[in-house]
Amino acid sequence: MLNEDKPADDYSAVMQRLRKIYHSSIKPLEQSYKYNELRQHEITDGEITSKPMVLFLGPWSVGKSTMINYLLGLEDTRYQLYTGAEPTTSEFTVLMHGPKLKTIEGIVMAADSARSFSPLEKFGQNFLEKLIGIEVPHKLLERVQTVNYSVLVLLLQ
Repeated sequence: MLNEDKPADDYSAVMQRLRKIYHSSIKPLEQSYKYNELRQHEITDGEITSKPMVLFLGPWSVGKSTMINYLLGLEDTRYQLYTGAEPTTSEFTVLMHGPKLKTIEGIVMAADSARSFSPLEKFGQNFLEKLIGIEVPHKLLERVQTVNYSVLVLLLQ
C-alpha cells in the first residue's frame, strides 16, 4: 500500500480537518477557561498534524539502526544508517520524510513551528545538540517518523 498515493492524501486531509476543529472548537474553550495557564506552551499546528513517531531505544549494537535500515529498505544504499560493533548512536536521530537526503540540527528542528519538536526547547541547549534530524525520500516516512537512540546500560552490583 506504500505505492498508493491516495492514503497519503487522505491522511493530509484528515490532519487539516483536525487542525480546523482544534482552532474552531477546542482552542476557544481553552482560552475561555484559561487552560494555557496550566501548561508550558500552546499547541502548535505542527503538533496537531505531526505524524506518529516510532522510538527505537536500547543499548548500543543490538540492531536498532539495522532494523530501521531493513524496514525502510535502505540496506546497501547511500541513505542507510551507519551500523557497526562500536557505539555509533550518541544522539537522538529522527528520520523524517523529505524530497532529498538532508541533515537538520536539533536546534533548527525545535525552532521550526511547522514541526512537532518545539516543546523540546524546554530541555535546553545540551539536549538539542544531541538531537539530529535526517530527511530521507521514502514512502513509509510520509506516514511515520522514527527516532533512534542508544542508551548505555550500567549494571551495578
